[in-house]
Amino acid sequence: MKRVIEGVIPILPTPFVEGGEIDLPGFRHAIDAAIRHGATGVVMFGMASEYYKLSDAERTLCTRALIEQVAGRVPAIVSVVAHSTEVALKDAKCAEQEGADAIMVLPPFFLTPNAESVRRHILEVASTVSLPVIIQYAPAQTGYPIAAESFAQLQRDAPNITCIKVDQVPAGAMIQALRELGMDSVVGYMGINLPHDFECGAIGVMPTVSICPGFAEMWKLLVRKDHSALTLHETLLPLLNFMMRSIECLIASEKQILKDRGVIGSKYCRRPSYNLDFAEQAELADYASRVAPWLVGGNE
Repeated sequence: MKRVIEGVIPILPTPFVEGGEIDLPGFRHAIDAAIRHGATGVVMFGMASEYYKLSDAERTLCTRALIEQVAGRVPAIVSVVAHSTEVALKDAKCAEQEGADAIMVLPPFFLTPNAESVRRHILEVASTVSLPVIIQYAPAQTGYPIAAESFAQLQRDAPNITCIKVDQVPAGAMIQALRELGMDSVVGYMGINLPHDFECGAIGVMPTVSICPGFAEMWKLLVRKDHSALTLHETLLPLLNFMMRSIECLIASEKQILKDRGVIGSKYCRRPSYNLDFAEQAELADYASRVAPWLVGGNE
């Protein structure tokens, strides 16, 4: 199956207007900003998209807007996040019918299903579509560890499972183990250790939109084996570490930056949410100012 996952593939935000309704023009603007600044694909309904705060109708609305706005410029990837297999099957089929280029499956974890139930869930979802399938592996968030060999067995059972998104720190050992088993992987967790993960075999990274220009440049340098990739990574790292204090902190920080850079009109996060206090806002602004050329809007 043709590889559609490679390079810098940011997780899109869900912008809201003040009061909490979805800001579709802002969403479309964020898509365009990502592509303009070097994204080789985009993903909707990652954890940084606040997917768990959206209704079913809103996810359908965003899926359609995503496909329409991307318009074939880069692969559009839709995450299937339902904890019910029956609902996940419907969501996967819907994504394919709407025109997604791939789906990403988050294994169900609510109330700790057993390993066989999770395996069946992933296989059924993968088998219901003809699209490439990414499995999101986020053990810190889901509390559910999966071995590299288990992923390889899933791929043998469903060959359209083409890639694993490794959302953990450190990720290098898992990435290397997957590569030795013949599987592709991309790294999440804001690319905290991207140079090392690239050397271990990662074929892509999934940061957020705000830092897309920096990661696009870093990726080019890594591919060329240019040592200055490490310097750029060290420059970005203080901001990345700040944002990754928690998922909700990441969301709040991302929206603050996108608003400040003119990509979206509001930093509103649906409640309950993480509110950056005065000191955190000042700290975020300081980190962002130091890497301004590598944020969306900085090179325009």
